[in-house]
Amino acid sequence: MYERMNIEDWKAKKKNDRDAVLADQKQALQEVLQDGAHLTAYLLGRGRLGSGITSGNAALVLKACPQATAVMSFDGWNQFGRRVSKGAVGISQLVRSGGYFTVGKVYDRSATYGNKPCPTVELQGNQLGKAIAVLTALSPVEVQFDDKQPTGFLADENLILYPSGASNEEVLARLPADIVLATAAQCYAEVGNEEYLHQMALAVSVEVCGRLGISPPADAADRLNGLRAHIPAGEERRALEEVREMAKVFGDTVCKELDLLRPRSDLQRAEER
Repeated sequence: MYERMNIEDWKAKKKNDRDAVLADQKQALQEVLQDGAHLTAYLLGRGRLGSGITSGNAALVLKACPQATAVMSFDGWNQFGRRVSKGAVGISQLVRSGGYFTVGKVYDRSATYGNKPCPTVELQGNQLGKAIAVLTALSPVEVQFDDKQPTGFLADENLILYPSGASNEEVLARLPADIVLATAAQCYAEVGNEEYLHQMALAVSVEVCGRLGISPPADAADRLNGLRAHIPAGEERRALEEVREMAKVFGDTVCKELDLLRPRSDLQRAEER
């Protein structure tokens, strides 16, 4: 005979469920930061998912499904117009709803079926140039194209410079990082740890590349090696959230201007309320 669980036991179970997901997130985030290759793959993946998903939840999704492109709950996919395949295993997520944190399950698009395609962003052709123009408007300093050296953000000249022959893909992959550096220089008399700032700026660019469906800078994994050394133990989530928030500004602005916004997970929306 079915026995109703008393309220205290129910609360204890919910807390245990939350604690288990938090512990899994912590472990997954530590794995993300173990080296530049893992971090680059994670940032690209989080970008593909739309940057609306938090660091810990993204780490769980990408650990379970490294090539994930879009995640929603069972009901979310139904409402969107696709169905979750029979036997598909949901990925645990920590979400906030009604002022409380609870555990939900999401499924990647690869675990669904249906005729309605789930749009993803992959910039091509003249969209690349338009995206560069959108990001250039966000820059606090002028962006120029010339064959002078060096290139990138030049603090002494208060300028971002790229070679005149650089492809749109190359510029777009580097521009968010250089804008972050230029903004930091404009806002702070001293930026402190220069290496950490440059690595965090690059991390933003990599996530934006994932969001826009383009390749990251070729040396991203090598340059992101050692970022972990600058992040105190227990601060992994905070550091990755800082990257996510900056990447969202770039990615959301470009996608809005180019009319490339796509449906977001119902659990992601709940988490932000």
